Amino acid sequence: MANVFADLSVKDLFPTPIWVADLDPDVATRINAELQAAIKELVEPRPQIPLGSTWQTTPMLHKHNRFAEFCALVHKAGAAAMAFLDLKHRNFEITGCWANINPTGGLNSPHTHPNNFLSGVYYVSLPQSSGQIVFADPRPQAASILPPAEKWNKYVGNEIKLEVKEGRMVIFPAWLVHSVPVNRSAEERISMSFNLMFKDFTEAVSKPLWTGSAPIRR
Repeated sequence: MANVFADLSVKDLFPTPIWVADLDPDVATRINAELQAAIKELVEPRPQIPLGSTWQTTPMLHKHNRFAEFCALVHKAGAAAMAFLDLKHRNFEITGCWANINPTGGLNSPHTHPNNFLSGVYYVSLPQSSGQIVFADPRPQAASILPPAEKWNKYVGNEIKLEVKEGRMVIFPAWLVHSVPVNRSAEERISMSFNLMFKDFTEAVSKPLWTGSAPIRR
């Protein structure tokens, strides 16, 4: 049959961006060693962690001087994400920052980070074969039918398993459901999580996006 289409294209509607930033290997090695030392000071002596649980520090590490350099990297990456989105208002702050320690059997169940715009995670120490973060499809109707595919691609399936490594930072929308698989190694998996939110949200960001034509009568 002759080609009847003058043009055929695919348009990605409502994409969900995920930003991935890898530190220079030498920088990552130094920063990760410093982060591990600082985290150890915070959690020792640590309580008994139940099987399947995760030990998390206070979410106020962005207030500690020991984490100032790491938080500067978070600000730099967050600013790049805001710029990519071409937002009008980009004045943001870290609203929470904490360390996650997954011992053997530890995991992070599916969750979101409410009351924030962006969230992220940085990988400090990853045992072999334990480097994944899983993002669930945010479209509730998409899982109603999942036909088999010849080859995996971003248009099929209901979750994305993103491979990660030490020195990698991943930033994503705070509303996106994500999880971390079970750590099946004998070593601990250590990461740093953070949230970003607009400083001037009520003053600049949350105002109506439209202007009505009817005058206000007093």
